[in-house]
Amino acid sequence: MGTKRGVLISAIAFGIYHWFSYGVLGNIMAMILVFIGTGLMGYAWAWAFSKTKSIMLPFGLHLGWNFVYNTIFSKGPLGNLVLISKGENELTDWASLFNFISGLIIVPFIVLLYVKYFVKKETNIKTSPN
Repeated sequence: MGTKRGVLISAIAFGIYHWFSYGVLGNIMAMILVFIGTGLMGYAWAWAFSKTKSIMLPFGLHLGWNFVYNTIFSKGPLGNLVLISKGENELTDWASLFNFISGLIIVPFIVLLYVKYFVKKETNIKTSPN
C-alpha cells in the first residue's frame, strides 16, 4: 500500500472515528470541524509512526494532547478543572466553523511541524556485534 497512502487512510479513519466519540454524527458543521482537527492530528500521529517505526512517539503525543484537552481545558469527563468555559456555541453554520477554526488548526499544525522538522527518520543501520 505504501507509507503515504497508509498514513492518509489512518488519518481519515481517525477523523471519522472521532465523529462517534465526540457525538457529532448528524451535525454537518461539527462533523467537518471534528474531521479536520482530528484528521490532521491523526495524520501527525501516523506520520510520526512511519518515521520512527515505533508507536511510542505517537502514543506519547496523543496521551499528552488528551491530558491537556481533558484537564487544562475542562473538556473531559472530570468536569471543570483549570480553564472553565463561559459558554459554548453549537456548530451549525460556516460562521461558527470560522470562529473555531483557529484552535482547530493551530495544535495539529504545530504537531505536524514538530514531526516534520524534529522527528528523525528511522534508518535500518545494522551494526556488527564487535
